[in-house]
Amino acid sequence: MSDRQHTIQGPISLNGIGLHTGHPSGLTFKPAEPNTGIVFIRTDQVDAKPIPAIVDYVVDVSRATVLGNENTRVHTVEHVLAALAGMKIDNVIVELTADEPPAIDGSALPFVEALKKVGIVEQDAERVYMEVDKTYSYHDEKNAVDIVVVPSAEFRVTYMIDYKHMSIGTQYTSMYSMEEFLEEFSRARTFCLLSEMESLRAAGLIRGGTLSNAVVFVDREFSDEEFAHLREVFKFDHDIDRTHTVLGNYELRYPNEPVRHKTLDLVGDLTLVGAPIKGHVLVARGGHASHIEVAKQLRKVFEGQKITRRFGSKSGAGYVFDSQAIQNLLPHRYPMLLVDRILELTPEERVVGLKNVTRNEQFFEGHFPDHPIMPGVLIIEAMGQTGGVLLLNSVDNPETKVVYFTGLDNIKFRKPVIPGDQIRFTVEMLLFRRGICKMKGEAHVDGVLVAEADMTAVVVDK
Repeated sequence: MSDRQHTIQGPISLNGIGLHTGHPSGLTFKPAEPNTGIVFIRTDQVDAKPIPAIVDYVVDVSRATVLGNENTRVHTVEHVLAALAGMKIDNVIVELTADEPPAIDGSALPFVEALKKVGIVEQDAERVYMEVDKTYSYHDEKNAVDIVVVPSAEFRVTYMIDYKHMSIGTQYTSMYSMEEFLEEFSRARTFCLLSEMESLRAAGLIRGGTLSNAVVFVDREFSDEEFAHLREVFKFDHDIDRTHTVLGNYELRYPNEPVRHKTLDLVGDLTLVGAPIKGHVLVARGGHASHIEVAKQLRKVFEGQKITRRFGSKSGAGYVFDSQAIQNLLPHRYPMLLVDRILELTPEERVVGLKNVTRNEQFFEGHFPDHPIMPGVLIIEAMGQTGGVLLLNSVDNPETKVVYFTGLDNIKFRKPVIPGDQIRFTVEMLLFRRGICKMKGEAHVDGVLVAEADMTAVVVDK
């Protein structure tokens, strides 16, 4: 398959019961234009807004990944997303007649088979990747979860799970490329422990769970009365065998099917980054909650990469934008363009800029010419321009916008700035709502704080 974007040739539908909600559901995949991404639409709700498959829309991670938009929810999206990622489909509309895709057999395989049947179409748009450029990590001490993402030329996964009971125990798997997903991972079914089933149902989960769409591991002995109760609640066949590790003695599709299903879940959850990933993800004892935290990290990195690709390439080690790229973002020009480089950028969070103070700056000719000191107001202006880069990259079509600062508070000048100094500006976004922003800025020279200010700004059309 080429490195262009792909969609499907036409619509195709599947039907079944939702795993967690137990609601009858119909799902239809439909083609979408380039750069649409994956979008869920509830057709059973009047005026329901589309829900993009982006981590920003995750509203719950209790045993499944749930997306939401205002009053609309779509439960358990990870198996559908994993199938789309495995088939390398970038753009598709997923219509649902209920609040959860059909579970069918509890794996991604039915969706993969449907997508294969309808066929894939190459589109006239390049695929854009989230490229892991350094090591990112996540640690949850309480649940003993560790996830590390390191650079790699392609998407790879190494996954380990560690269950106390030997019905599952410690399992390990590796996926060396997405080419392995369809055959080695898409068939792995969702699973749970028999001892968990009633508590999960009490929490409003697995209401559509059966032995045909999940693997149930027997993790302790059950009395006849206990098992009779579970059999009635979950509608097990009357002659189900409970003496084996897997309830009913069903055959596993893989010897280590649980950890392969965890990998399947990870593939689906990381699709919410919004782009295919070039990186190696190493997971120990993960789950949806930790997958989504990592997806949030990588989404922020990807947003920064999109901005870098749009307004200027990383032309040297240690910085994001050079002065030419900054001119593509800011309306200022010499002598009032006061930022030379952008060193770091996390959209909607933080930006770090650099200003080289030289003796030939025009303002030194009249501002204490015998004892040159950079005017404090220009230090704050340079800080504001650094913040302007952060702010303009938080709106659509930034080239058509301009930032006006409407307020400055808590301004403090700590130390003079003189020729030869290099000012490092750090600006953090505190609030951004309806085009109004509050930011906190600091200026350092050689690690020493020289100025700080709280800034309020508004984004308006040019």
